[in-house]
Amino acid sequence: MFPSKPVPAAEAAPAAGEVAVVFVTYNSAGVIGRAVASVPAGCAAVIVDNASPEGTAWRSGLARPAEFVAMGRNAGFGTACNAGARAARARYVLFLNPDAVLEPGSLARLLEAARRYGAPGVFMPTIVGEDGKAMRKEGSVFEPVPRRARLGRNEVAGDYCTRFVHGAAFMMERAAFLELGGFDEAIFLYHEDDDLSLRLVERRIPITVVADARVVHAGGGASTPSLAHTFRVNRAKKRSELYLYAKYRRRRSRVRDAAVLLGGCVLAALLLDPHRFMIRAGKLAGVLGAKAAGPS
Repeated sequence: MFPSKPVPAAEAAPAAGEVAVVFVTYNSAGVIGRAVASVPAGCAAVIVDNASPEGTAWRSGLARPAEFVAMGRNAGFGTACNAGARAARARYVLFLNPDAVLEPGSLARLLEAARRYGAPGVFMPTIVGEDGKAMRKEGSVFEPVPRRARLGRNEVAGDYCTRFVHGAAFMMERAAFLELGGFDEAIFLYHEDDDLSLRLVERRIPITVVADARVVHAGGGASTPSLAHTFRVNRAKKRSELYLYAKYRRRRSRVRDAAVLLGGCVLAALLLDPHRFMIRAGKLAGVLGAKAAGPS
């Protein structure tokens, strides 16, 4: 059950046209209804579907109106987000995963922070799991912060700046997002938020975590898991990682990567662990496969 936070009586709801919430769906029937229902009345909701094989019959059961954009193919997360931003007509766009839920009052708090700190800027809610624990990542793929070195709950006394924008939930002025180029559409899935973070940091655009705005992120609930799905996800993840290394001219030994992953496949097979085997095999396929970060 999702934890909730009461909304102060004096807290104003977002004005119509101020913000649009963009969702990207792919076989997300089990979670999208709850996510859309968490969007405050008066705010636009835009759903971009990446040609879900399971269809979109769930649209008729949504608790509130939403604009629907059909991609016609599985174009990838970043490309679909960009399409949603172009379709939106609000000043701000908030990207929210279909397995994430806005807590009451959180959108108003994000907008208040945007007014307080000014533009340009990215405003990110505190993202927590269903267990209430904060889900933090404070550096990109090139500057990872170990879990033991990340901020603990008792170390956060208010809003703070970070160097990583979590793609699961963040808000930015729509015009600024599009002017920045949006997400890199060469990245099919995974690490598109690393790339966006690197560009934001390069342009000195602050990424602010708004402590009192909260999103509950189930994680992994947007599509049906299977061994084949695990393989495809990890292949895409590895391709995206290698694409970033090439894009930013960072050195990476594919031969070493392949050797380590092959060893991991052998070990997983000996341990009779099919899930771990598919993770390693998917990443190995990503190393040995096409140069691009696409779905082929």
